[in-house]
Amino acid sequence: MNENCFPHLTDEGQEVAEKIYERHCFFRELLIAMGVAPKTAEVEACRMEHVISEESFERLKKTEFIDNL
Repeated sequence: MNENCFPHLTDEGQEVAEKIYERHCFFRELLIAMGVAPKTAEVEACRMEHVISEESFERLKKTEFIDNL
């Protein structure tokens, strides 16, 4: 922790955190675009962000149907 009592992340930890946050935002916005209530989308995104593989997530990001939502 730093002097303000915030956790300090290593460079690797920061990279992992950023990847998880990217996934979270992606899934939350996707679910909302599909008509899921924002509160539900937030909860579900928290679950999804941790279980999907890097390969599957990268393919999802490149999928055209998602761009059209």
